[in-house]
Amino acid sequence: MKKALILLLLGISLNAFSQGTQTEGISVSNLDVSNINPGILANGDMFNTLDFTSRPYPSTGNSAFEVPRGSGKHTIFAGALWIGGKDQQNNLYVASQTYRQGTPHSDANNWPGPIGNIHNPSHTAKYDKLWKISKAEIQNHIANYNNSNYSMPQAIATWPGNGNTANGEAAKLAPFIDLNNDGIYSPTQGDYPKINGDQAIYLILNDNGNVKYPTSPSMHAEVHVMHYGYDNPNIAAIFNTLFTEYRIINRGTINLQDFYAGIWIDFDLGNYGDDYVGCDTTQNRFFAYNADNYDEDSIITIDPYNGQQQVSYLNSYYGANPPAQSVIFLDKKMSHFMYYYHDSNPYYGYPNRAAGYYNYLRGHWKIGQRLTYGGVGTDSLNAPANYMYPGNPVTGNGWSEMNNLTSSVTNVPGDRRGVGSIGPFNLNAGQELKFTVAYNYSRGSSNLNSLVTAAQDAQTVHNFFRNSVVSSTKSERIQQTLKLFPNPANDLLQIQLPDSFENKDAIIAITDYTGRIVLKTKTAKANQNQQLDISKLSKGIYQVTVTSEKQTITSKLVKL
Repeated sequence: MKKALILLLLGISLNAFSQGTQTEGISVSNLDVSNINPGILANGDMFNTLDFTSRPYPSTGNSAFEVPRGSGKHTIFAGALWIGGKDQQNNLYVASQTYRQGTPHSDANNWPGPIGNIHNPSHTAKYDKLWKISKAEIQNHIANYNNSNYSMPQAIATWPGNGNTANGEAAKLAPFIDLNNDGIYSPTQGDYPKINGDQAIYLILNDNGNVKYPTSPSMHAEVHVMHYGYDNPNIAAIFNTLFTEYRIINRGTINLQDFYAGIWIDFDLGNYGDDYVGCDTTQNRFFAYNADNYDEDSIITIDPYNGQQQVSYLNSYYGANPPAQSVIFLDKKMSHFMYYYHDSNPYYGYPNRAAGYYNYLRGHWKIGQRLTYGGVGTDSLNAPANYMYPGNPVTGNGWSEMNNLTSSVTNVPGDRRGVGSIGPFNLNAGQELKFTVAYNYSRGSSNLNSLVTAAQDAQTVHNFFRNSVVSSTKSERIQQTLKLFPNPANDLLQIQLPDSFENKDAIIAITDYTGRIVLKTKTAKANQNQQLDISKLSKGIYQVTVTSEKQTITSKLVKL
């Protein structure tokens, strides 16, 4: 039913668009390391099982943000990155997609792969991939890459570390550990992908591969995306979180100004017909929560074709004490939050033009009018605002869907979607914007208590991301590992430091069985991978210690 409503309200034409050059990415994958089972698509959209069986007219499938894993319940129906900016002549550039429905490439703004001279089906085929890799696979690769019996995982073997410079692609693409520092990704020589988390999915996108809808010129944006999670059930807030890192690179020649990046989410918190949304400006997050304390298993709708009332029964519903779902900006300030209805309302309806998408990114309604505080946010007599519903639904203070500051007191709950954004920035030719967001699921003892839990979880996630420290009654330092390879070693020793040591001054010391320091070196602004010459050490067992300002980690070494 939701699929039919979206198709009708978008008013998608079946007239074919120009086929242009690149074709759409159709690869899909799921992370399976945490308590969240998210579906990821190769075009940069996410959390939906896009139905390609109906091609050449792909349509939305089902929710693919399952949490808890294996429950069959979902909190999000779809999501995507929105970006937009202007040149010095005030021309608008936007790349913002939603459901990728209708004729080929309608509502498509991204295509697989980096920016190059030629974008064609071969380019699509090469990069229409999701590189899924775990830390365990990487550690096995480090230990066994030169073992004749070793079978290298496909994701490591094909990791897109280098671009095809003959096609104008950047020489270095996806991050990797380069053991010999030659700039060439060579996994057979021990190089390996550099990922975050215990498991990650990597993909590369561009906005130059074909005709965009809504119509907008290409900004030659190259987008690198890394989704990752942690296998840490002992820390619920982290186990219930998906992390996503974005790198947006301006590969063009146009200096972009008033540039915004946003995360668009169609929330479906179980039953999609009884949701509210809001935001917390102190924690740089927006969220969805249930309007009451029970998430029903059915919804009454009006059939868009015959106008008759009908009941739809849902498999995905949470019942009593429903959860809250947050989207958190971890390293950038959320500058705006907007939501809209899935209808043609000129103020807060579906943004069917490039200007509408851009206006939502910058805290305006789709027709260009500024958001105002209170009511439904359109009263020009009220004060301008940057955030929709920044009040506290739990306490009732401020503007929220539970208290819209008008005589109606509360809003009618329903199907909610919205976009939180960062900016404005200047993104000049050759420059890069990097940021990370977290998708956190929280469940408390009631619908409103889930919001209390969500605020606590958001703080834990922030602390984990920034400091590798988890907030609790007693601060707990995340276990860190010093990895040595090869081990046993003969002459050259590679030392892999944890992420938290990167770009920090560090001292590496090797001590023998008596505690005597036999080798010591200082590294300024250390890289994650360090190399030491241990050829002059005697055979035996040693301890390797690495110390930075606030951290010390050790590991045993066997010298041959």
